[in-house]
Order: sequence, then C-alpha cells, then structure tokens
Amino acid sequence: MKKTIKAVIYLLVVCLVVTNIYIFVVGIQSSNEVSRMEKSLEKLRQENIDLESQLSQIDSLEYAASIAASLDFEKKAVPTYLDSLKYALNR
Repeated sequence: MKKTIKAVIYLLVVCLVVTNIYIFVVGIQSSNEVSRMEKSLEKLRQENIDLESQLSQIDSLEYAASIAASLDFEKKAVPTYLDSLKYALNR
C-alpha cells in the first residue's frame, strides 16, 4: 500500500514539474510576442507622426501657393457678382 501511494505521489510530482515547465515556456513565448508587438506599435506610432507632419506641410497655404505658382495659377480670379441686372435678367 505504501509503495502505491509513493508511486502516485512521485507521478503527481512529475506531472506538476512538467506542467510548470510547459507554463514557463509558454510564458517566455508570450513575452517574446508582446515584445515584438510593442516594437511594431512603436514603429507604427513613428510612421503616424511622420505622416501627420507630411500632411500638415501639404495642407499649408505655402504649399498651395508653391503648387499654384508651378502650375501658372498666379492670376487671381475676378469674382462675378449676381447683383448686376445683366445676370439677373439673363441678357
């Protein structure tokens, strides 16, 4: 009887050790995955900052003026007002 109890206890201890090793290995793998995701997230944040900077440059009036100058849009448009009777009466 004592031999069976000792065998069961040894088997239980071995199972617990194997389970502990498995959990440890899975924890290390999860840690590596979290580290990889953090690096990826930091890369995406930096890319987002760069894109926001480019967008603010493109959205500026200076950029619009330089593009307009390069496309020869320097002449300002004269607005047409509809207050004149010529347009109101379609003549």
